[in-house]
Amino acid sequence: MTQFFNNEPNSHTMLPCDGIIDRQKNWQLFGFFLLAYFLIWTVAPAFLSSSVPLDVSEGINWGSEWQWGYYKHPPFSSWVLYSFYRIFGHIGPYLLSQLYILLTLVLVYQLGKKVWSKETALLGSVLTLAVTYYVYPSLEFNHNIAQFPIWVGLYLAFYQALTRNLLTDWILLGVLGGIGMLTKYTVIFLLIPMALYLALPKQWALLKKPQPWLAAFIMLIIFSPHLYWLIQNDWLPLSYANGRSQEGSALASSIKRHFSGIGFIAAQLAAHTPLLLMLIFNRKRLFSVYSYKHNLPAGAALLWYLWIAPMMVVVVLSLVFGIGLRDMWGMPMWGLSGLLAASFIIPAAQAVATVKLRKALTIWLILATVLMMVYVGFGDKIRHKPSRMQWPEQALAAQAQETWQSLSICTLDSVSGDRWLGALVAMNNGFPSQMISGPASHSPWMTSERLQKNGTLVMWQDNNDIELPLLDELTNTALNSTNKGWVKHQGQWQVNWRDSNAKLSLIVNWVAYVPIHCQKSVR
Repeated sequence: MTQFFNNEPNSHTMLPCDGIIDRQKNWQLFGFFLLAYFLIWTVAPAFLSSSVPLDVSEGINWGSEWQWGYYKHPPFSSWVLYSFYRIFGHIGPYLLSQLYILLTLVLVYQLGKKVWSKETALLGSVLTLAVTYYVYPSLEFNHNIAQFPIWVGLYLAFYQALTRNLLTDWILLGVLGGIGMLTKYTVIFLLIPMALYLALPKQWALLKKPQPWLAAFIMLIIFSPHLYWLIQNDWLPLSYANGRSQEGSALASSIKRHFSGIGFIAAQLAAHTPLLLMLIFNRKRLFSVYSYKHNLPAGAALLWYLWIAPMMVVVVLSLVFGIGLRDMWGMPMWGLSGLLAASFIIPAAQAVATVKLRKALTIWLILATVLMMVYVGFGDKIRHKPSRMQWPEQALAAQAQETWQSLSICTLDSVSGDRWLGALVAMNNGFPSQMISGPASHSPWMTSERLQKNGTLVMWQDNNDIELPLLDELTNTALNSTNKGWVKHQGQWQVNWRDSNAKLSLIVNWVAYVPIHCQKSVR
């Protein structure tokens, strides 16, 4: 450890400025390591996988329709995901995930240095990566990943609004809150504790001023187009979420939902395992709870409240209303975990703690990276069972395009049926629209007139039930009419898996409804 107390430095003594320079170099080296880490997690999945994850394919195809809402979620993250895919191709979703995580770390640092020192803020920001949610799940950019910087941005804006009370901070709070609600409704689990905090007696004077109400108004303005869409579409995403949370109707299932908070808390603790292990192994010399309690800086209590309150809100709502909690709802809640952990370090031990925790974090990230590369690149060949990222995406899309072109002189306008198969085909064939299996309201961009004019290609696997009410209606009408409107072709594809030792090929059933005016003549 650097020696700071010798009055007469000699050739074996390091000056304080030398120690500072040395620490800066160590941070620079670690910065290069993190840069390599983020590059690997951006590039490797795109080259090692043969298809994108389910949520990615779904989000890309939703975004291509540019709607103000979709049957599962609000629209913002799908717009961003689709844009990145169109600009960067298959590497786009992975790049987007890592940029979102990197932005989260930057925001944690900005918040941390306002409450603690820059050193604590820097260490706390990188320790965020010791929560597993910020590592492995980043392979699949979805609405949970998209919330990461929004939650931390809301922490920062709320803290600044309360401590500085500047108009710009309240405006930022409103903008982030609105964008958050356009990303995923679970942001409400953070907005509720913030509102409750503002309702405390000590904040009443603040509520007499226009700034908090302006923030709320901005939030509502940004959210209002989606709110209008919800009203026009029978609150589809909320009905979907309610159905997911209420799965199972038996008494045992009902009781289980009311107490699902226990499993939810356990899952969140499990996600903190790497961070907890790092703290446990360094607890004796580096941390002091007693010292912490007596040196708590102004603002730290607010961060602790914002860290724990959303989980408490979720658990209470589950207990009272029987909402079945999903573990992944907790993903964006822990952006402050690394920062709060770093804040326990005794100032005198900051240098030692930083070295130890940085080494532990390096080991964890290397291990996670190796496991990711093995899983994505070789998981199907090890288990002889493909994951979503190991499906023959390109081969399937090429087969669909070849089949349609062999039957029709018109461009493939839509794909229908299995949402997974349809999404993979659509995103690799110029984005024909996808008619998703289920109620017609799930695919509002599809109409009877559009189907009648352009036809569609339906795909499914034998174990999938397909529900296409618009198509069924047109088919039944055609059966009772002399003007059939289209020609029906059907068949089956056998597509090889990338694992040469796979026993069975991928079997896909298909039916092509080709409009008469598009029917390719047979010579």
